[in-house]
Amino acid sequence: MAKTFYYDSVGLLESTIAEGSYSTGTGNVVSFSAGESIVNPEATIDQSLLVAPTGWANTEIAQYTLDSAKAVDFLAVYFNVDEADDVDFEFDSASSGMSDGEAVGATDTFSKGWTVFEFSEQTKQYWRIISKGAGGIVGLTEVIFGKKLQFEVNPDVGISEIETFGTTLNTSIGGIEYAVKRHEPKTNITFNFGNISETFKNSLQSMESAVQNHKKFIYSEDGTTGAFHYVRLASPIQFTEVSFNRFSASISLIEQIS
Repeated sequence: MAKTFYYDSVGLLESTIAEGSYSTGTGNVVSFSAGESIVNPEATIDQSLLVAPTGWANTEIAQYTLDSAKAVDFLAVYFNVDEADDVDFEFDSASSGMSDGEAVGATDTFSKGWTVFEFSEQTKQYWRIISKGAGGIVGLTEVIFGKKLQFEVNPDVGISEIETFGTTLNTSIGGIEYAVKRHEPKTNITFNFGNISETFKNSLQSMESAVQNHKKFIYSEDGTTGAFHYVRLASPIQFTEVSFNRFSASISLIEQIS
């Protein structure tokens, strides 16, 4: 599958979160009833893989309210532990009441790390993650959803990866070196496109505008089945027009460790 960026194209980081639970409804499509039971649901969009909400019991819901209806075609979730219970991801055009439908019914067990689900595009303002297992949702530290950006062509041969060590080297008065390890190494990934269309260039610019070097996102090496890298843009994307409406582009990413 094609290399893909999965990023917050809908203003998820700026959304508001309401807590709730089932009130009525049958099957996978349920009715939202507001309440407060999940502790720290905001941890799912804090751009950190370290902290998960607690108290997320069976049938309880976190509802993400965007500033307007936005197109969404993927859900990415990160668990810091293996999770055996089910999760539903549903969409609605109203802040309460019966859901319009279900984008993802995630019935498989989740391994520690990222899992990405793709689905038919839906344009809605209200999105709900629902616990559907007896044990509730445990260890869900981060959520990203929006519109994926699939590469129209593969980058040129010569993708580079280089490790940045998280170590500070110091030298004592006697000339002895000693090291202070501040964090684990980070991987810098750089790739280039020699010839892309204006359409793909515009899509990359839209993504760059949405994330800048502020929002973290996912780079997948081969679509939903490949290795996922949690990254930031290391620098602005560089575009050069190489012929009429054809462009080269250079992209540099910094992998995040949390």
